[in-house]
Amino acid sequence: MEGWQFWWGIAAFFLGGLATQLNGWLAYRRQRKDKADDAADALTQRSEEFELQHLMEVNQLLREAVEELIDYSHAVHRYVHLRDTNSVDESAEERREQAGQASQTALANAAAQVGFILADSVREAADAVTNHIARANTLLHGNGSLDVMALSRVADLVHERIGARVREIYAGRTGAQRRP
Repeated sequence: MEGWQFWWGIAAFFLGGLATQLNGWLAYRRQRKDKADDAADALTQRSEEFELQHLMEVNQLLREAVEELIDYSHAVHRYVHLRDTNSVDESAEERREQAGQASQTALANAAAQVGFILADSVREAADAVTNHIARANTLLHGNGSLDVMALSRVADLVHERIGARVREIYAGRTGAQRRP
């Protein structure tokens, strides 16, 4: 009987050590998985924060570019009216040139940021707006006119897509927060 107790004690000691090692290994794997999940969540959050910030910035830059284009259009129309009524003075020409330069600068600022838009549909819509503004600037430089309805359509499309993307990002965050 004493022989069995000896071997039983050895087996229990061995099984206890094995259980301790297995428990430590399982805890290590769980911690490693949790750490990887946390890193992935942090990366996703940083990416979403960048995208949200950039979408808001691009939205503002595109709005400014559209507003500057409309101001340029008004300056061109005033200049043409003054020219047609033989009332042109140096300040009218200067106002037209300043408005044109402001429109070009606003367009360049917006166009420089379009390439950083992550969502393809939003980037394509933003490209369409910047291309439309560039063509309109060229037409206005030649004392042409601005098709406000066409500009409004392409601008509305990009604002709609930016809004949809922002909602997607926030909906994803809400869904991620609900996950256990």
